[in-house]
Amino acid sequence: MAGIGFELRRLSARRDYTGQLQAYASAAVVSAGPWIISIVSLMIATWLLDSILRPDDLRLLTSSITHVYAFALVITGPIQLVLTRHAADCFSEKQRGAIFPSLLGSLFLTAALSGAAGGWFFLTQVPAPPLYQAAAGALLVHVAGIFIISTYLSALRHYTRIVVAFFAGYAVSVLAAYFLAKEHGLTGAILGFLGGHFLIAVMLLYFVYAEFGRGRGSCFGFLRAFTRFPDLMLCGLFYNLAIWIDKFLFWWFSQSNVQIAGALHAAPDYDFAIYLSLLSIAPGMAVFFLQVETAFAERFHEYFDAVKEGRPLREITSARHAIMVSLREGFIRLLKVQGFTTVVLVVFADHLTSWFHIGYVQTGIFRITLFGALLLVMFLSALTVLFYLDDRRGALWCSLVFLLGNATLSIITLRENEAWYGFGFVVAAGFALLLAASRVNRHLAELDFRTFCVSTR
Repeated sequence: MAGIGFELRRLSARRDYTGQLQAYASAAVVSAGPWIISIVSLMIATWLLDSILRPDDLRLLTSSITHVYAFALVITGPIQLVLTRHAADCFSEKQRGAIFPSLLGSLFLTAALSGAAGGWFFLTQVPAPPLYQAAAGALLVHVAGIFIISTYLSALRHYTRIVVAFFAGYAVSVLAAYFLAKEHGLTGAILGFLGGHFLIAVMLLYFVYAEFGRGRGSCFGFLRAFTRFPDLMLCGLFYNLAIWIDKFLFWWFSQSNVQIAGALHAAPDYDFAIYLSLLSIAPGMAVFFLQVETAFAERFHEYFDAVKEGRPLREITSARHAIMVSLREGFIRLLKVQGFTTVVLVVFADHLTSWFHIGYVQTGIFRITLFGALLLVMFLSALTVLFYLDDRRGALWCSLVFLLGNATLSIITLRENEAWYGFGFVVAAGFALLLAASRVNRHLAELDFRTFCVSTR
């Protein structure tokens, strides 16, 4: 537990409503901020630009940005988990000076990968003005960079800076896109988004630098972690690909898919409904992130401190029981908050979707995928616990099952009518959750054995 974990613990210790609200708000921003704020900002920008851009240009813009975020998550997924483990090892080995150089090296690697992918896709596969193509490719580089920098955000102590960076950056994105679109149309809009994301990247990079300093050591020393933890790399790839595989399939093979421009496709009936449902995960992610970074992390470290200090078996067993109690409380709280949120949104779905002027097909998909979002946030929470317990193989298998299940079941539902859209995502997330929960239960039951026997082999 580092950085924001200490701040969250301080806020949680306060019994007043202000402290609790600040704790949950900061946990929500760190755990789901980039994802949630990006979706909201794109919705607001679409609404503002609707009266400025031609419908075809607006669809091209929104589809391009959606593809940018999809590609960025898939590209950075394998890097983020390895970087997280590398940073954790640097903390435990008292090598804070290696943090910032590894960030710079990972940004260089990410820029090369995302630049190559973005350049090929937008310059060769998307017919558009050259400046628009270049700006879309550059946007992919910046979004991927933001995801990489976000890996270190939980280590920062000043959570308010993170909030300011994201809100300021996305506000600039929306406003700059609006005003530039008035003068330069479609190209101005994408340049506005690029400017806002550049601001976010610069601010976050400065905050990490201010926390850790320039440091010393090789910028590419973190690459050794890829050979040590290939399972983490694959887990990051499988999980992020699993999140997007149903969207890719619907873009290309659904009955309602639309070709926007060249290789850019969309599935209007499916896209907006599932993006809207994914916004609902913010409360659940905030609740569980707060629990993990405070009570669970404290109990976890107390257990291993007891082991290292050679305390009596009774104290070690009591510490393990405290871990299980903390985890149980976290999942119960998550289920209550996210379950309540899901039920409320399902009941009032008609009123909510009427604000966005979407039809009954999208409303039905929205209701279905709300349950998928509930299962997804619980699966992600269980996956986080597996990483804490260093069950990398279990996390890898769970992510692979989620990927294969979402792909297979989405293909099956695509063969049916719109009434089945979204069920593949829901069932895949549910099955992956069951597998992850069983791994967590087994690992906790065997924690003493794994600590004393397996680690000494």
